[in-house]
Amino acid sequence: MNTLGTHFKITSFGESHGSHVGCVIDGCPAGLAIDLDAIQQAVDKRKTNQSAFTSERKEKDIVDIISGVYQGITLGSPICILIRNEDAQSKDYDALKHVFRPSHADYTNQQKYGIRDERGGGRSSIRITAPLVAAGAIAKQLLQNYSSMQVTAFVRKIGSVALLETDYHQFDFNAIEKNMVRCPDDITATKMIQHIEETQASGDTLGGVIECVVRNMIVGLGEPIFGKLQSMLANAMMSINTVKGFEFGDGFDNANLKGSESNDAFTVENNLITTTTNHSGGIQGGISNGQDLVFRLAFKPISSISQTQHTVDIQHQKIEIQIQGRHDTCALPRAVPIVEAYTYLVLADAYLLSKLSKI
Repeated sequence: MNTLGTHFKITSFGESHGSHVGCVIDGCPAGLAIDLDAIQQAVDKRKTNQSAFTSERKEKDIVDIISGVYQGITLGSPICILIRNEDAQSKDYDALKHVFRPSHADYTNQQKYGIRDERGGGRSSIRITAPLVAAGAIAKQLLQNYSSMQVTAFVRKIGSVALLETDYHQFDFNAIEKNMVRCPDDITATKMIQHIEETQASGDTLGGVIECVVRNMIVGLGEPIFGKLQSMLANAMMSINTVKGFEFGDGFDNANLKGSESNDAFTVENNLITTTTNHSGGIQGGISNGQDLVFRLAFKPISSISQTQHTVDIQHQKIEIQIQGRHDTCALPRAVPIVEAYTYLVLADAYLLSKLSKI
């Protein structure tokens, strides 16, 4: 399946070393003014070659909207977004054509389809998220017409280095873009960068945790059973490359609490119903309750490492390989805008669904 969403649908297409990557948005209402500069800025945040520990692949990632928009206004018809691949170096993968790289999608794709595109991981590459970030920027612009919801993601942990402060209210979100790892604490960011540099020198890679917060949430997004807001988010977030875990609110820590400790008591402030705590992460019964939406994603380390590894080839021969090419040592900083974009895509879909449920 290559489509996400029910009413605000995103269909992804393209491969890492094909001529283009792209997506089609279906269900975007007509009459929405599109800010192309804001879309391009969002895509630029996830570009490669932004630091010494990201892939050296140099892509301009120019967003080209070829349908569905006329004179800067959406027509209500499908919006097709294209981004050209300009710096693919397919020769780097010639030696891997018949090799199954450890923890990559090579083997599973070969077994499932009987064929695979080995160049840059083909369809399984993080490259395919570039146009999806553009689509997320359009979803953001749609939601800004009806709400003040604001999505902010940041890096909470890289390898063994993590933010000691657990409450995101203590962080200055304006500091996220002031360092190359997109961590809201400069001291922790410096330690993260050092950890990445040491790991890179050893030919290895690092994973970590990204936290996402949605402020000014609308009450009533999500469905009671299938289509719970947390399941919509989990579906999107677990589709991001290398994501292995998803939790919202107190997440797995809830397993250590009693009901009296995890319940969010209701109260009234300024004549509005609210809760005194937010252990639920802004979702109760699958539906947003107006509190901040809070969730975290666990990313495994990038599988492409330069160390010698044992594997097998398509002829079942045991071999040793050293993966060449251009790869991230730690992909979390570049994943931050992807998480934000996917969140906007889910919220746009949930918002349109909530409007239809009241007709």
